Amino acid sequence: MGQAPSHVDLETRVEDPWDGKTPRGLALIAHGRLGGTFDQPPVRLLAEYMRDVRQLRVITWNARGIGKSGGPNEWGDFGVWMGDPSVDDYRRILRESMNNFASEFPETKGAELFLCGYSAGAVFAGCTRPPFSFPVFSPAHYILISYPVDLLPLIAFFKTGSYFRSVEALVQGHGWENLPGEFNGREPDVAGVLTVSAQHDTFVGYGAWTWVLGTKNSRNVLSQVVVNEAGHDWNGKAHCIVEEVDKWLSRIKG
Repeated sequence: MGQAPSHVDLETRVEDPWDGKTPRGLALIAHGRLGGTFDQPPVRLLAEYMRDVRQLRVITWNARGIGKSGGPNEWGDFGVWMGDPSVDDYRRILRESMNNFASEFPETKGAELFLCGYSAGAVFAGCTRPPFSFPVFSPAHYILISYPVDLLPLIAFFKTGSYFRSVEALVQGHGWENLPGEFNGREPDVAGVLTVSAQHDTFVGYGAWTWVLGTKNSRNVLSQVVVNEAGHDWNGKAHCIVEEVDKWLSRIKG
C-alpha cells in the first residue's frame, strides 16, 4: 500500500433547482463507506430536498475508488482508511464549488451554505471549514448524519480525538488543533450544527460524546436528534432524515 495521491479525479454530480431559478446557495453532501456511494438513500434523499425544496445547488461525489472516481479506496490504502485524503477532497470540492458559484452568480448576496455528510462522510464534513475568500456566502450550516461515534476508533485510530474535537470546535468556537492555518486560530462563524442519529446506532460511546458536545455548545448552534426504530443504513427510514432537517431549518430560520 503506497501513499494516496494528493489529487485524484472524482465522479461528481452537480444539480441545480429544476425550475431554472438561480440557486439560493450551495449544499455539499459526502457519502459513507463500506459500499457507500452518492446514490445511497440518506445522501440521495437529502440531495433532492436541498435541490427541490431549499432551492440550492447540490454537490455530491463518489469517494476515491468508488464508481468512476480515481485512486484507491479505503481498502486499498491505509492513508485513505484514516481519512485525510477524504477531508482534503471535501475541502477542495468546497473551494471549487464556492468559486464556481461566485463566478456564475456574482450579484448574489448572503448565499446559503450547507456542509453535510453521512457516516464517515459526516466526519469529513465536520473537518471542513469554508474559506474566508468568498464573502457572497453566509455562515455555514452543518448537517451530520449518523456520525460514527462508536466506530470512529476503528476508522481513525490515533486521529479519533482530533475528529471529535473538529465538531466540538464548531459549537464552542475553539479547541481544534488541526484548524487550517488560513483561519489564524479563529473558528469561522457557524449558522447551525445538526446531528441526526439512528436509534440502533447509539451505543455507550455515542451517549458520552453527545453529552460532551452538548456541554460545549457555547455558541448555542447545536441541535441533536435521534430517530426511533432506525438503523445505521436507514433502511426504510431515510425519509426521516429529511423530515428532521426540514423541522430544524423551519425552527432556526423561522
